[in-house]
Amino acid sequence: MTVPEGLTARPHGKSITMQRALEFCLHISGAHTSLMQKLDDVLGTLHGLSYSDFMLLHLLSRADAGRLPVADLARPLGLSLSAVTRQLILLEKTGLALREQHPGDGGRRYAAIRSGGRKTLHGAIVTAAALCAEVVNTLPAATLADVQDAMRCIGRSEVLDLT
Repeated sequence: MTVPEGLTARPHGKSITMQRALEFCLHISGAHTSLMQKLDDVLGTLHGLSYSDFMLLHLLSRADAGRLPVADLARPLGLSLSAVTRQLILLEKTGLALREQHPGDGGRRYAAIRSGGRKTLHGAIVTAAALCAEVVNTLPAATLADVQDAMRCIGRSEVLDLT
């Protein structure tokens, strides 16, 4: 098997085979997809939010003053800037978020959570936390810290930086 330019078959001196690494990453992706679909279903039914809406509102709620530059939302949401803008327009129409230009920041567009968004998000967080607790409680308690550390390490890996 030929390794594409810029990638190494065994980075950092590790001995995990490419096939085993691929299987591991596919399992992570499958688990993420299952969790995302379940959260999408439950949050939509109970709170009228998609999983993506929940994530966007959650990011805004944790930001200073409840707002962030729209461009800063794309990467954590895994969306293009235009997809984030379309999503914000819908959340704006339902009164959960708003878009505004910041006059002191070169006219840069910001997204902010509205009070209705905070209220909806609060209920959605309780629902999401309950579902996540059910899922996590299926894991052996002794492995939880290791799994959490592994996911944090993968998420911060320089290999995943976009150029």
